[in-house]
Amino acid sequence: MSFKRICGTGFLDGCSPRIRRFHGYWNGKRGGRPMPSRADIDPAEIKDLLPGIILIDVSHDPLKLTYRLVGTNEVQARGSDPTGQDVATAIYAENPEEALRTYALAIETRDVVYQEEPGETRSPRLSEVGMLVAPLSADGVTVDKLLVFVDYVRV
Repeated sequence: MSFKRICGTGFLDGCSPRIRRFHGYWNGKRGGRPMPSRADIDPAEIKDLLPGIILIDVSHDPLKLTYRLVGTNEVQARGSDPTGQDVATAIYAENPEEALRTYALAIETRDVVYQEEPGETRSPRLSEVGMLVAPLSADGVTVDKLLVFVDYVRV
């Protein structure tokens, strides 16, 4: 499998059921707005997806991304917990520049961005299926958080 990135919803027919469900949850929380806010997200409603969830704080001028919360599957895949760290220095990806570009595109477009990237995790028990980056905004205009779901299968 090679690197793949899709902006918008063109990924829905080819993604995993869990990524499709995560997208449906995010989309349903928008309520006619370009994107939901963090306050709209209730972790109890997506309990089974929480191990793959990453929440990233977004600061502007200059753009800075900080890991706020990292799910247990992601921590296991990485072999460490980057919570509180700068995404640019603690990113876990085969191609960090492309992964950072995926985050930037979600911020710029204020829409979901799907990514598949080949590569092994540090855990022999997890294999990545795909990732969906979904923007959040308290004011409906400026992206202030990214809600990311990374789908893994246990091998």
